[in-house]
Amino acid sequence: MKITPFLLRATVVACLVNPTAGNAAEYGSSQYLPGFYGDFGMATTPASGTYLSNFLGYNWAENKTDEATLLFELPGVMHVSETKILGGTYSAGFFPYVLRNAYTTKNDGIKREMERGGAGDMYGVPISLSWQWKELSFVAFEGIVVPTGAYDKDRLLNAGRNSWTFDNNVGVTWNPDDGKYDFSMMFGYMVNTENNATKYRTGDEVHVDYSAGYYILPSLGIGVTGSYYRQVTADSGTGVPADTINGEYSSIGPVVTYTVKMGDRDVSFSAKWLHEYDVNNHIAGDYAILRTGLKF
Repeated sequence: MKITPFLLRATVVACLVNPTAGNAAEYGSSQYLPGFYGDFGMATTPASGTYLSNFLGYNWAENKTDEATLLFELPGVMHVSETKILGGTYSAGFFPYVLRNAYTTKNDGIKREMERGGAGDMYGVPISLSWQWKELSFVAFEGIVVPTGAYDKDRLLNAGRNSWTFDNNVGVTWNPDDGKYDFSMMFGYMVNTENNATKYRTGDEVHVDYSAGYYILPSLGIGVTGSYYRQVTADSGTGVPADTINGEYSSIGPVVTYTVKMGDRDVSFSAKWLHEYDVNNHIAGDYAILRTGLKF
């Protein structure tokens, strides 16, 4: 059994401070992480049961004045039930978030360095419904980012954002040629609530993740994965700059997945590297992500 990314997905707080005053989103951050959904079998659901997962990732980004790094980990639990709603299989799960973030900026000859670590905002999936039709799989789920991370409005760097995010997603996977090929895509629309400490509300955000892969062996697949992100509505509330420009960027890179038998369990590994391009009002960077999952 392949432990698919559908059971292991999560969204995390990037928390990269962007000092450019005209950037949209409070402090230039977002709850979305490029390519986090992009992998084999985005919409495929395995047999009923409870699954453990772990995401381990590292992001590094820089421009002429700013450097930022983010080390993050999300252990998680996802349960696939036997319950059917509208003909779809019901699933639910939650993913705590731990991070260590460092940021350096140089403005007017003055260098500032900041670091922050600890628990970030947790990601929960209260409802997910999935359907399977021969080679085609479809999923629709609601993700909720809960503001559990430490936050202080007087800090430029925080573990959380002090606001809720509702992440509405639909995805599809196509597995032609007896499952040797995998073409997947996920579309998400994120709605943010107001930060009650600053009275600032980040506008709505759209993200699209995709992957195209081939299974060399039933247990080994290689492919290409990528993403697209854009903020689509304006920020509102206190302190919104008059010259606000919404952020936009894309990413692409290789992905490899491998499933190995450990005792009587299948353990799935997925490794990817993503490079950002076509960046607008965002610090361009690279991401390395390792995903592990198993059923217990």
